[in-house]
Amino acid sequence: MEKQGTFHKMDIPQDREIIHTDSLAFPWNEDKAGYFLVKVEGNEIQCGFLVNHKMVAEFRGENPYNIIKEIAKRYSLTPEHMGYISAELVRAKHCIETDKEFVQR
Repeated sequence: MEKQGTFHKMDIPQDREIIHTDSLAFPWNEDKAGYFLVKVEGNEIQCGFLVNHKMVAEFRGENPYNIIKEIAKRYSLTPEHMGYISAELVRAKHCIETDKEFVQR
């Protein structure tokens, strides 16, 4: 089946693989590069990057996508870690927009 995408026509075959993910479990694996701590202060997202439990950089801003892009540019993270921190930053922005408390998961 051919559909119009944002920029190009695309083919979506009926026999494509469909992966249902809700019942999947993923063990937590520590990323050797370091880890992140995220918090919200006012309308600002604050995201610290720690190596050996020492904060070596802190990203601050209202736009989670800019923070994500800057993290990707600076650090070689595992895909799972990049997915996790991206989701947390977008959640933080959603909490700001809906006036809810942000608690990192």
